[in-house]
Amino acid sequence: DGSDSGDLSEIKRFYVQDGKVIENSEASILGPSAGSSITDEFCTKQKDSFLDTDDFAAKGGLKQMGEALDRGMVLVLSLWDDTDVNMLWLDSAYPTDEPSDKPGVLRGPCPGGSSSEPEYLRKTVPESHVTFSQIKVGTIGSTTQS
Repeated sequence: DGSDSGDLSEIKRFYVQDGKVIENSEASILGPSAGSSITDEFCTKQKDSFLDTDDFAAKGGLKQMGEALDRGMVLVLSLWDDTDVNMLWLDSAYPTDEPSDKPGVLRGPCPGGSSSEPEYLRKTVPESHVTFSQIKVGTIGSTTQS
């Protein structure tokens, strides 16, 4: 209902860069009117489309997530790499034994290969770092300018 009370039913994602609000893209791969926000229906459509197990629904979906948030959580942000699958699940074709034109496999433009391996990255860019800043938490609509 757009309030901070009641069961969690939707998560809307947007980004603010240099004062400009950037809306999350529509999930066109999930069919017409799939939307751009996370709902239980959106998660189920995604799992059905990609032939994944709907573990999120089995654990209670957004309602259970909302109850967990009500109990309190700690935000943790980190910079890490993945020696098992070289982070291909994030921005490349993964799993690697599936054709890249299968829905859900091609996740971004990263070509993979040896330049995606953590050992290569640690050697060639050892000073890599990240700064997390201007993170805001508050009631709905309170963290951006109207």
